[in-house]
Amino acid sequence: MHRSSYEKMHGFRKAYLNAFEGRALSLLDVGSASVSGEDDGYRPLFSDPAWRYVGLDLAPARNVDVVVSSICEWGELTDSSFDVVISGQAFEHIAWPWITMMEIARVLRPGGLAAITAPSAGHVHRFPQDCWRFYPDGFPALAQFAGLRLLEQHTDTSYAYPENAFWGDVFVVLRRPERSAEEEIRWRRRHAATIESARGLDPLRGPEREEGFNAIQRTATEALLSLNKRRVKTRLMLDTFSRAWRILRTPLPHLSRE
Repeated sequence: MHRSSYEKMHGFRKAYLNAFEGRALSLLDVGSASVSGEDDGYRPLFSDPAWRYVGLDLAPARNVDVVVSSICEWGELTDSSFDVVISGQAFEHIAWPWITMMEIARVLRPGGLAAITAPSAGHVHRFPQDCWRFYPDGFPALAQFAGLRLLEQHTDTSYAYPENAFWGDVFVVLRRPERSAEEEIRWRRRHAATIESARGLDPLRGPEREEGFNAIQRTATEALLSLNKRRVKTRLMLDTFSRAWRILRTPLPHLSRE
């Protein structure tokens, strides 16, 4: 977990949960397993003695309390069983995040909060797969699909955390609204249909592959070979110098990756 992710989750905790210190609160961390070089992830942020922190992941590991058989269906967890759901640097690795968002909405109690962060940029980093980057409309779309309300969203385009700036982390805070009896029936039907749509599929397997013509790679290779190499490299160097000059002239608070 990188520093920007931890500190932003700390900011969420202070703004939204400090008022609940000393009061019973149940919290679920989706994708909680500690990877090499980590300790206990977000757990220390939510160590209030009155709070119950539950780490969820697909396999036993440090900082995992509940192992689910599928990231798309959490039969191990009951409906409306958590006040808060958090997730950091997991959604980009989930093949079908709209289904996971529906499960988050299912286990949240009415009025419950979800805090999720994931990258909008950065290199491929499979764990065991790397499927998505989230632009400003990404999480709002997932929230709408799952029947959650958007409280706030922030995309990091600055260099407040220079060592992590290339990820362009998105942080979103959502709320599970109260639903009328009729709204609840409609939501449950949509949830059941969503879960059923993925049943029997393995999100880690990917589609069956057949032999293609390799036409797209061949087209790109031909285009590359047709270029004037000196002209292209000159253009790249000029762009690099221009960017370096802009960095030198721009005050840090106004410097953006975009």
